[in-house]
Amino acid sequence: MIIIVKGKDYKRLLIKALSFISLFVMFYFYYQHMSDKFKTQNDQLVNKLNTSTEVKKQKKSKVFEDLIYKEASIIVDLVGQENVHSIKVVKNKLLLLMVCDYDSNLEPLMIRYGVNAFIKSTSKDIKIAIDLKTIVENKYEKN
Repeated sequence: MIIIVKGKDYKRLLIKALSFISLFVMFYFYYQHMSDKFKTQNDQLVNKLNTSTEVKKQKKSKVFEDLIYKEASIIVDLVGQENVHSIKVVKNKLLLLMVCDYDSNLEPLMIRYGVNAFIKSTSKDIKIAIDLKTIVENKYEKN
């Protein structure tokens, strides 16, 4: 009778350990590679979105500027250019402030803008403030 005593096979254990370690190392490097790849793609998308939003903001501000300029020219035409001293656009309130002569005819202005035109008369001149916010919003929606 022959008896075989089996001991631990260190070679098999070593091969299994090395294969698991190499598998973990391979997954780690794959994870690092893919995360770098996704990070660069994400950065490219963010840059593209930032440039597109900046372009949209510039276009929108240009449209607003054109609308305000057109409204100012319409107002000057209604009152008469010889009667207008100065026109200012107040940034915070989006008002068109206009100073004109005391003998100016403001009836066409009141017909066009109604309650959006605020008039203050002094002994020397008339100050007119027109709220352009609603006017610009209405005309911007049409465009």
